[in-house]
Amino acid sequence: MKKCYIYTRVSTEAQIEGYSLDAQQERLRQYADYRELEIANEYCDAGKSGHSIKGRPAFQQMMGDIIEQKDQVSFVLVFKLSRFGRNAADVLKSMQTLMDYDVDLVCVEDAIDSSTQGGRLTMTILSAVAEIERDNINVQFMSGRIQKVMSGGWPGGSAPYGYRNMNKQLIVEPEEAEIVKKIFDLYQSEDMKATTVVRYLNDNGFKRMSKGEQRAFTYDFVTNILDNPVYCGRIIYGRRTNVKGKKINPNDVVGVKGIHEAIISEEQWNEICEKRNKLRVSRSQPNERDHVSILAGLVKCPCCGVGMYSMRNSKINKNNGGYYSDYYSYGCLNYRKANGRTCSFNTTYNQAKLDDAVFEIFCNISATPEYREAVAGKIDNRKSAEELEETLRNIRKQLRQEERKKWKLGETLDNLDVFAEDYDEKYQSIEDKLEAVYDQIEGYETELSLMTKELAAVNKNIEATERTLEVLDNVKHLYGHMTDKEKREMFRVFIDKIDVYPEKSGGRLVKSISFKIPVYYEERDTSEAPPDDQICFVLDCSKLEKTAAEAKASYSQLKSYIFEKYGIKVSQLYIAQTKRKYGIGMRENYNKPRNPDARVPKCPKAKEEIIVEALKHFRMLDESVEIIA
Repeated sequence: MKKCYIYTRVSTEAQIEGYSLDAQQERLRQYADYRELEIANEYCDAGKSGHSIKGRPAFQQMMGDIIEQKDQVSFVLVFKLSRFGRNAADVLKSMQTLMDYDVDLVCVEDAIDSSTQGGRLTMTILSAVAEIERDNINVQFMSGRIQKVMSGGWPGGSAPYGYRNMNKQLIVEPEEAEIVKKIFDLYQSEDMKATTVVRYLNDNGFKRMSKGEQRAFTYDFVTNILDNPVYCGRIIYGRRTNVKGKKINPNDVVGVKGIHEAIISEEQWNEICEKRNKLRVSRSQPNERDHVSILAGLVKCPCCGVGMYSMRNSKINKNNGGYYSDYYSYGCLNYRKANGRTCSFNTTYNQAKLDDAVFEIFCNISATPEYREAVAGKIDNRKSAEELEETLRNIRKQLRQEERKKWKLGETLDNLDVFAEDYDEKYQSIEDKLEAVYDQIEGYETELSLMTKELAAVNKNIEATERTLEVLDNVKHLYGHMTDKEKREMFRVFIDKIDVYPEKSGGRLVKSISFKIPVYYEERDTSEAPPDDQICFVLDCSKLEKTAAEAKASYSQLKSYIFEKYGIKVSQLYIAQTKRKYGIGMRENYNKPRNPDARVPKCPKAKEEIIVEALKHFRMLDESVEIIA
């Protein structure tokens, strides 16, 4: 015979007919007889609210007995679901505990039985209610922060440089405040900009502490200080809470006079703002060059490992005036003097050449053994839904046991005799145990969250890797139609980092690429994919054939190759004419003859054929290309 617990509750002494304790108990006993269930124990909370389980000791005792599997019960019987609880989040949490221990809930009057499909549907509806409840809590929390701002207090979070957060109030840190003043004073000088302020600080031995280490000053650090109104005594909330891709709504930004001590005056702040705005306008003129560096940040410095940034070189055309076409490259961010020059690596990489090389490698990754091994590992390592559910059940059991410990320790703490001589010693001992329990609970909850996401992925039951391969194939065809911004975002989805050779290595640029290809599921938002739902592998590019971009030869290399193989000298002019004739991308010719009627020699047919062979050798022309008559 299966066993059950009976749980009854009333909120006040004056009960509506049919809701009294006696009526509830009698009805539940009759139901137990009808289902042939043995009543292992009865629990009753008289005069207790259903708002929260915290104020119901009998309910907590019952849940504790279930967690400890005291009576090996199969059912919990309640009169109505409202007797079990009125807080949807608590109801669902308690229901999950029952499910983990194979205990079903039966609400006799509501005809809800969690062992049936209809009962589970009801619980699903309650889950939606709980979600709404959690959203309301978040709204109340944000309202509290805004209220804190409106009173001039610090809303929370890390304190700005120059301050410390003491009891939720900003207190000036003298040494850092002096640095802040120095930055504002320097920038206020007529000949100073943010970059020159950074150089001055680094060249004159100023240092800042960050995570326990002395660090050089950077452009971003200085501009963040110059743009933060907290230093003149203001509190601005919401100015940086914009969602990616969306502009900040000015109506959502709250600004008031703070109660903290200002480091600079209002007058100085207003002057700084005026100068900052003028410089911003001067940097955003219509003739400013518009260029997107596709791999900036993904390419890592071979020396210090930091992401490489975009560099532009504008060279003056001394012959005809103006400028040559801009030359863009990737350089080490830490080599910048504006960032303190904490790295000595001064080699740069041609952007167009590196971008083309990475794309060619990307297009062919599905044929590499590294990709195939990663896909096979993804399939082989994926656990079945049953295994995951069992793991989840065990984790939740451990979690409930820890919560049970927490409840018992809290109860022990409340019952301590404050007048006892050893009160302080006992209090501290219980506090230490509580802290350890909280750490365990946090670990279990984190593990539970990750496992739940993995189970959700498994339950999709689709050929995820094949779908991912389809996405990769489509990307190849769409690449030529993408804007540079779209290409940049695409590479950031699929690539974690790109390592390059520190020196010329037989023309090779790309040393290895670390891929993080997301697994795409049907009818699923990929932004919500679990953190481990990716095909991750490192591709050793030294094992691959050189890309066309890496094999591409300069004029001097082409001339050397032709002379070594054929013993014939060809001019740069003949090579340029042949490249243009066969459609190889050429920049604008800036060194045209001054006299448009001047005679320009034409490349002889014999030399053209030799140049075409050299271009094919360096993969600058396809082997199938024939000589143009």
